[in-house]
Amino acid sequence: MKKLLATIFAFLFVFLFCAQAVTFSSDANIQSGNNWMNVNIYDTPPNHTTVTMTGGTVNDSMGVYNASTLNMSGGNVGGLGVGEFGTVNISGGSVAGLGLHDNATATISQNASIDSAAVMESSILNMNGGTVASIGGYENSILNISGGNISDMLGAYGNTIINVYGYNLSMTQSGGTHGVGQITGYWLNDSQFTINLGGTDAYTHINLIPEPTSLLLLGVGAFLLRKSHK
Repeated sequence: MKKLLATIFAFLFVFLFCAQAVTFSSDANIQSGNNWMNVNIYDTPPNHTTVTMTGGTVNDSMGVYNASTLNMSGGNVGGLGVGEFGTVNISGGSVAGLGLHDNATATISQNASIDSAAVMESSILNMNGGTVASIGGYENSILNISGGNISDMLGAYGNTIINVYGYNLSMTQSGGTHGVGQITGYWLNDSQFTINLGGTDAYTHINLIPEPTSLLLLGVGAFLLRKSHK
């Protein structure tokens, strides 16, 4: 009994004193061993706050606001909300739910793992790596996808614009996992991909942008511009 009580008291100590709410208003690091229930990140004008997360756990939610920045390469976050011109760069670790609103920006790359992402209110999502199960774009959002794996579906609503960059790109309005279409092709690293669409009108929001054609044209344009100035 004494051993059981000691274990319970130890658990309560960890829960009450480690899994707590924390607010950052200046540069900080979140690393292995940190365990909080909620984290909020704000700027202290005129200075911008940058928080680097390499490990640790935020059990419930993390908020990134006021043009502050989160650079996440490890750790685990329950819900990650980004708003008011906040920026997140996720290259590793896991996030259960990512929500962007009010002109937020997120970049997903490398080994990032995200269950679901919702992009709203003129926010921007850039994805060139990592894995996201499902992505939904709403209310004038912009999604730029040039790599990674969307394992379940991609949906678009309102005035969302989705730009998909790669080569040998094609899109159908039927078929796929959800029966409403899919995008297939290759990323610039030569890996083949399939993105299943999640709504009957999703394809009307999608621009397929062949690469490296546009990069080649950009290079030719730069060459001609330099030549004209000689």
